[in-house]
Amino acid sequence: MQIGVITNPNSRKNKGRPNRAAELQSIVGDIGEVHSTRSVDDIKPILREFLRKRARYWVADGGDGALHWMLRAGLEVLEEDEFKNSDAALPLTMPTNGGTIDFVANNVGIKGKAEALLRKLRGSIERGARIEEVEVDAMRIEALQVNDDGTEEAFRTFGFAVAAGGVGQRFFSLYYQHEDPNPGTIVKILANALAGIPVAYSPLRRVPGIPAGLRDTARAIFKPTGAEVTMDGMVLPQTEHTGIHIGSMSINLGNVFRFFNKADQPGLMHAIIGHASPAAIAAQLPRMHLGKSLNCRDIVDRPCRTLGLRATGDELLSPIIDGERYDNLREIEFSIGPRVRIPKVVGAPA
Repeated sequence: MQIGVITNPNSRKNKGRPNRAAELQSIVGDIGEVHSTRSVDDIKPILREFLRKRARYWVADGGDGALHWMLRAGLEVLEEDEFKNSDAALPLTMPTNGGTIDFVANNVGIKGKAEALLRKLRGSIERGARIEEVEVDAMRIEALQVNDDGTEEAFRTFGFAVAAGGVGQRFFSLYYQHEDPNPGTIVKILANALAGIPVAYSPLRRVPGIPAGLRDTARAIFKPTGAEVTMDGMVLPQTEHTGIHIGSMSINLGNVFRFFNKADQPGLMHAIIGHASPAAIAAQLPRMHLGKSLNCRDIVDRPCRTLGLRATGDELLSPIIDGERYDNLREIEFSIGPRVRIPKVVGAPA
């Protein structure tokens, strides 16, 4: 078997498509297998079979979140007794376009819908054509999670871009509440937040009839996150942060914002952490749009090799990792993780 595909019938793009797995199976034919998952618990058994059958390519039918869970589950399976002492390794792992942002696919130059990408991949394999590969750093993320009963549990995951606290994390919490989040949603939330700054932080917010978007959005997004931050062994002096962000690759958020360009150098992550005021953050928006380094004295914007966070207030950390939300974390440690090989496939319009 050459190609192993996982598709989630419950994802936003696959709703109303009950024959999705069969459609993709008809494309990969007898050189691949397509499996549906109902929950993340279904992923590991499928990947075990892919490893046993030595699939050369793993394909996530979805965006960044689908790739996130495939990567996490795959690396965990490789640590199991059956595989850890064998020659098994993480195959070439490919996202497809179909998520809300698709920053991983955009970063490595993957273009086209899943159907077109799979056709191109199958055709290249059958012709014996060379398939270009791109290697990117993933982050190893070690965290301590607080359970409902108050006990704490350590776990490990992997990712490429994280909004761990402050403006980014709170922005994406609002973003994913929308029924169909897209680049226009980014602009809408941003406009409400910026227009609301003069209202939200003045007595005007108490004036009857002020729209809720103007009154509340800015305060919700710019609310600081309480955390002790340690970067490359150095403890930052502030414990209240209006932004805690880190990535192991550059990302493009719907052509509206670009971040983490310093992470494109192998072996480095890029951290953007600050305690700047809402007005100071707003002043940096043009640089965020262009992907330039931020030049505010209250924002640390630099590469690093390790980053540690520990919640200091009543609010625990709820980072957004590759579009997936992890709640109730007390501590998080980031470091450079495995290099991930991604086949660079460009498909014609499906």
